[in-house]
Amino acid sequence: MRIVFMGTPPFATEVLDTLISAGHSISTVYTQPDRRSGRGRHLITPSVKQYAIERNLPVIQPTKLGSSSQDIEHLASFKADVAIVCAYGQILPQQALDIFEYGCVNIHPSLLPSYRGPSPVATAILNGETETGVTIMSLDAGMDTGPIFDQKRVKIQANESCTVLTNRLFKMGADLLLDTLDKHIKGKIQPIKQDDSKATYTHFFSKKDGLINWNLGSKNISLLVRAFNPWPGAYTFLNGKMLKIIDALPVSYPVLNAGIISVEKKIYVGTGEGTLQINNVQLEGKKNTSGEDFARGRADINGLSLG
Repeated sequence: MRIVFMGTPPFATEVLDTLISAGHSISTVYTQPDRRSGRGRHLITPSVKQYAIERNLPVIQPTKLGSSSQDIEHLASFKADVAIVCAYGQILPQQALDIFEYGCVNIHPSLLPSYRGPSPVATAILNGETETGVTIMSLDAGMDTGPIFDQKRVKIQANESCTVLTNRLFKMGADLLLDTLDKHIKGKIQPIKQDDSKATYTHFFSKKDGLINWNLGSKNISLLVRAFNPWPGAYTFLNGKMLKIIDALPVSYPVLNAGIISVEKKIYVGTGEGTLQINNVQLEGKKNTSGEDFARGRADINGLSLG
């Protein structure tokens, strides 16, 4: 089967690799443009682009696909049977959706119609869900509103971060996609229309969303830490410097006021309800380190307030 692949982040390479390993022909790869990031404003190449170049696959990086008729003509010129969309980061116009005989098939990391939109994994963790899943669907002009081909459920593991869960979902989704594609081209799948009345939606998170409010309970803060790994990151301030909280666990001891640090071989921080054990941190300008290593020799921060 001739495929146009559309994806951008690292976990999308898992799906692309699975398609290639299964013998599918990749006509071209669409991904987001290179972006400048970080303090040095270095140009960052999308992971999917790097993967494609290493395998001599053609790469196209439109700023907005479909902004001109030439975009659509170029997409059609590959004469692919289907487009596979995996966290591409752009909404495809109807003209693009109409090109392919077998449509545009999307992997979405939630059990649609729940958690439509750009941040389904982070939002599910933030809401304290114990179960999520992956959906293989046909794209239409809406935001994750197309008919469903297949779904698979998965338990969210205790203390599992958004990074880990996202990778796990897309690995599972890649395998489910292969089976779905085979059935789809053979006409063995009857797509199921989504029940819009049961739909829930997610939104993009900004950097400010990651600022920890220590008046929240320890459970809610730990969910935020997990959900916002890697973006936008959970953080607070220590002596005026940003302190990223990368991993944390609610504990019952010691009892502290909200935002107050206790150093006892490990680092503990009081919250509005319960205490948070800090397992992994990164102080501004320093490397990522364990809570134990950060606590070693830091009696000076004992009793200080974060925020």
